[in-house]
Amino acid sequence: MLGKIIAPVAALLFAANAATADEPVTLRFAVPGSGAASPTWSQMWQPWIARVEADAEGSLKLQAFFGGTLANMFNVYDRAVSGAADLGTGVQGSIGGKFPGSSVVELPSDIAGEEGAAAFWKLYRDGLIKDEYAAVRPLALFVYPQSFLNAQKPVTKLDEVKGLRLATLTKADAGVAQKLGAAPFSTSPTEVYEILQRHAADGVIIGWLGLIGFKLAEVTNHHMVVGLGSGGGFLLMNNDAYQKLPEKARQAIDKNSGYRASRQLGAGLDKIYAGSAEAVRAMPGHSIGPLAAGDRDRFQKEIVQPVIDEWIAKIPNGAAILAAYRKEASAIRAGQ
Repeated sequence: MLGKIIAPVAALLFAANAATADEPVTLRFAVPGSGAASPTWSQMWQPWIARVEADAEGSLKLQAFFGGTLANMFNVYDRAVSGAADLGTGVQGSIGGKFPGSSVVELPSDIAGEEGAAAFWKLYRDGLIKDEYAAVRPLALFVYPQSFLNAQKPVTKLDEVKGLRLATLTKADAGVAQKLGAAPFSTSPTEVYEILQRHAADGVIIGWLGLIGFKLAEVTNHHMVVGLGSGGGFLLMNNDAYQKLPEKARQAIDKNSGYRASRQLGAGLDKIYAGSAEAVRAMPGHSIGPLAAGDRDRFQKEIVQPVIDEWIAKIPNGAAILAAYRKEASAIRAGQ
């Protein structure tokens, strides 16, 4: 009799365990700078998630948390380190003091998203900035195309920037603003709209995506398009969460990480920026133009080069990091 009771119970337990084993592992993915309507979600993160889940063949599910639900732009790195988030994406410039070498991507240049992302990952892979990511598992690094000046009054010349109060998102942006004679103050992308709406600032240094994604084209309408700096981005994973994954899920993460993933995300940003630029140009009441031709040499000599020189002097091994970043980006651009 006892055997007749035990056998069905054992069968039920076996079935329950089998069902549990078949269920996918769910990872919490903090996406604080995006939302379901954002082009970065639809053109970067949603396709990336789809590729990972397809390669995982049912063993893994990635659940996105937008806005500040799981993390914000300032604490997303700490949340990924602690395991409050299993994965997180953000920008190095909003995480104070942890990514000095990575800030090379913030310097003024003509480097675009795809070539910058490829070069950025190579810096990590070759060990030049690897120590900055020791507490997490980087899955991809990427670079936003160059930012420029967006103001609430016409600005086309360097002297017209003097005295403006400019919201800045990175230390490099703040340094450029100071060199321009403006008064910078640091903030995050999600706070800029309200700052400009209250006229607590006269403008912001940000790129095309920010104008659309954070609706800043509603509060600025004069755009001087000259490379004032950029920003880096990351996709990170908690180390323990990665180690605990079943083999198939871990292989899916690995396949969609590293150089190729970084370059794909950078290419996605280039495409998004192009679309955002087209959207802003189509808006009525916006003036868009380059820096006045007579100021361009002066801009390079008096603004860009001093910012770069100061960065090299301040960052350990800065000259080597910058040289490697430029070399790889140039090779990508040349099709090598």
